[in-house]
This record gives sequence, structure tokens and C-alpha cells, in this order.
Amino acid sequence: MSEEHPENHSDEPARQIRCFTRAVKNARYLQQHDPANFGNDREPGLGTGLPVEILQRLHLLTPDAPELAPYPTVSDFLNRHSMPKIRKWAKAEGHQQ
Repeated sequence: MSEEHPENHSDEPARQIRCFTRAVKNARYLQQHDPANFGNDREPGLGTGLPVEILQRLHLLTPDAPELAPYPTVSDFLNRHSMPKIRKWAKAEGHQQ
């Protein structure tokens, strides 16, 4: 016996889920270390002027990344500062390493 599940829409494309936590952390880092260039709350990209898609990956990009070509201030910042890397959680204790 076959049952139909109307809530199962396998013919529809899956929605992309985005986590903005990393974008927020990267934006805060930029604002803390260079508020003159990245501290305007009226700017898009959490006040940094950067698209959220770049903020989400900023800690992975190098200063000469093609994505940063339109943002020379960010490239200059990355030449002078290292973005904090993601820390992994220890499985047993649940504490960050």
C-alpha cells in the first residue's frame, strides 16, 4: 500500500540555509580593529559595507582573493591583521579547544 505525503516536495529545489553567526563575528572583528573603516551602522553588511556572503567567508579569504577586489580597504586590513579562525569543539568535554 502506497501513501502519498503532500508535505514531501521532492520536485522543489532545496532552500539554502545560511548561518549568520560567522558573518556577525567577522563583522565585529573588523569593527573592533578598524572602526574608522568598518564602524558605520548605516552601511549594509552589518555595518561593514561588505556583502554578508563575503562576511561569512572572510576568515577563509586571503588579501588577494578575487572576491575582495572591489573592497581594497578589506584587502589592506587582511594584510595587516589575521582574522580569527574557527575553533573546534572537543567531543568529550564539550569545551572549545
